Amino acid sequence: MLTHIFSPATCAQCRLCCNFCQRSAWETPFLEPELAALIVQNGVPLMTRPNGSKSFALHFTSNDPEENCNCPLLDTASGCTLPREKRPFECRVWPIRLMHDEQHQLCIAYYSHCPALQTPDTRQKLIHYATNELLPILLDYAERFPKSIRPLDHHYSIIRKIKNAAAPSVV
Repeated sequence: MLTHIFSPATCAQCRLCCNFCQRSAWETPFLEPELAALIVQNGVPLMTRPNGSKSFALHFTSNDPEENCNCPLLDTASGCTLPREKRPFECRVWPIRLMHDEQHQLCIAYYSHCPALQTPDTRQKLIHYATNELLPILLDYAERFPKSIRPLDHHYSIIRKIKNAAAPSVV
């Protein structure tokens, strides 16, 4: 979805979004019910989050919060094993993320440490795309899958706050 902003080669070199350490395991993507069923059929274990939603189960070998684990759908040689259109929504829009701020207000944010966003021009392109073309898609997704929305983390920068997801008006 963001290939006009980031080249697939740039993302393939990094794969930060496909690798989780224990302290960031909360960031594994929310899986829509149909996708979760397909992934389970292919033998990939899932976990149930406290809110009842499904995500990938990661298997760490120690209690070290810095230990890394790849997404179970990542082939380190060729990338994600799912076709682009079947990937979790959060993976397709990364580094954009739907989040709730401290007042539980819906926010569109981006991961500020994404290596592909280190130039002002790329950040501006991402922000422009998120607030224009992607905004209705993000709002629709938030309405259909409210369990996908996470608490705002300090590693994310807010692009826009949404006053009321049912009747969107941007703050």
